[in-house]
Amino acid sequence: MFFKKLGKWITTIIAMTGTFMGGAHAKNIDLVNSGYFGFTPLPVSVVSDRYTLLLSDSPEYVGPEGGVLSAGTLKGLGRIYFYHVNDMVEDHKIAIVLENKSGKQNTVTIHRMLKTKPTEDYFAVGRELSKLDLEQPLSSVLGTNPYVTPKEKKKFKSKQETITLQPHSRQLIFKDLEKVHVKKDDLFSGLVDFTSADEVYARVMMLPMKVKSLGAAYTAKKLPIDEVRLRGTYTGMLRTLAVNSVYDSSLGGAYAEVANDREDPFIQGVDEMNHNDAVTDRGNYGVSYDMTLYTKGNEPFRLYFNPLGGAYSGSFTINTTHSKNKNAKVTTETYQVGGGDVPYLGHQTVLDSMQMGSYHGGDTLHIQFMPAGASNLPVRFLLIPEALVVDKFEIPVTYYVPETPTVDNTDVSNVNRFKPNTIATVDNTDVGNVNLADLH
Repeated sequence: MFFKKLGKWITTIIAMTGTFMGGAHAKNIDLVNSGYFGFTPLPVSVVSDRYTLLLSDSPEYVGPEGGVLSAGTLKGLGRIYFYHVNDMVEDHKIAIVLENKSGKQNTVTIHRMLKTKPTEDYFAVGRELSKLDLEQPLSSVLGTNPYVTPKEKKKFKSKQETITLQPHSRQLIFKDLEKVHVKKDDLFSGLVDFTSADEVYARVMMLPMKVKSLGAAYTAKKLPIDEVRLRGTYTGMLRTLAVNSVYDSSLGGAYAEVANDREDPFIQGVDEMNHNDAVTDRGNYGVSYDMTLYTKGNEPFRLYFNPLGGAYSGSFTINTTHSKNKNAKVTTETYQVGGGDVPYLGHQTVLDSMQMGSYHGGDTLHIQFMPAGASNLPVRFLLIPEALVVDKFEIPVTYYVPETPTVDNTDVSNVNRFKPNTIATVDNTDVGNVNLADLH
């Protein structure tokens, strides 16, 4: 998160984009001529924040020694989300241990365990976990997802695991992590969702590969929180948003903005390793979002993703209840922002966008996502009538390496979280100086 190891990042991005330098092309929309700065805001409101999230992120860069990265108390449905870089020479691993501090047995049902491939490409890590989260949605495992078939629900449930914690005992979970070598400068991220009958105390550790993880849970040093202060125990692992107005496609373009710490505030928590100090999850990382957009009107429209806070690369699932297509009453599509030729959108511009389907007035759009690690918030979902869309096809995309790396400090009250000084810049169009205050 504050751009250590920029030299390696430059090398990584050059290797990733070198074959496209000067020759890549992308499709985009001319937001300015489509009326972007006159779009109507559709404010969101938080309907519910449920269940416990243990966010393990600070220290993000772990070194010069490993130890306990985060710890906290969870009961009922909860999630442990980790995001760490090995800042040490030797390979290390992530380990998660649950402790039953009570004098009675405790049953824990593990619903799903997701992990990325460790790599120096931060955006690839955030993008992969974002995609995995939607490919194996928690709601499907719990049987609460109305968009999956009974056969799919059965398949997801079959992967669950139940363990029993004896009184005053500790147990290693997510044992696949034992085999994952996190090399120097690699970022590694993942999550585990579970339900406990009673309170459990969870520890997330980074340890040398040969160290016994369960034993280390008794002896490992507690590492201090870093200056970003994200780690902690939070309420709000699942967030449901309501868009307060029905979008009328006959009245022009509109947008819903999320993760802006205004209408959609960042969740608050405590760092149990540091005297229960107050902490804020700036970006709501590790939170599963569920947002519904209701529409009406006679005009067909498009939905676009529009990052405001800087570079973004992640996945979104849209379940659509169609008002006109009787043969496909409900459809499900997953869209990936970034990857391939263009690893992200939104670097040093608020005018990047990606289309996420075409719709009709009267359709209901149900959007699910988890903010992608390494990406920046806030983001907007744009609803634009077909008649207003000004497309731009085959826009040249130029990749270059600046002599002096600069940090993306676009000021839109953004969450400039993990900006590993990406060096690929998309030259969309020259719109002059944009007054960002006009966006709010």
